[in-house]
Amino acid sequence: MIVVSDMKGITIKLPEAIARQLKEQARQSGRSVAALIRERIQAAPDDAGSVYELTSDLAGSLAGSQSSATNGRSRFRRF
Repeated sequence: MIVVSDMKGITIKLPEAIARQLKEQARQSGRSVAALIRERIQAAPDDAGSVYELTSDLAGSLAGSQSSATNGRSRFRRF
């Protein structure tokens, strides 16, 4: 059981489409948007790993130039 007095509030900004989906799901389920978000956060896997771990198999999988990226514009040059 979750006790409301033990909670800390936060504010997040969501794209309009996601906010609409959450409101609709909350309406259909009879629960609050906050309850849905809490459930989804708690259901997220703890062992997902870092972004590097999740995408390391993609490294080097794209064709392209072998040289490093450069930008010749003067405001980006090192002195």
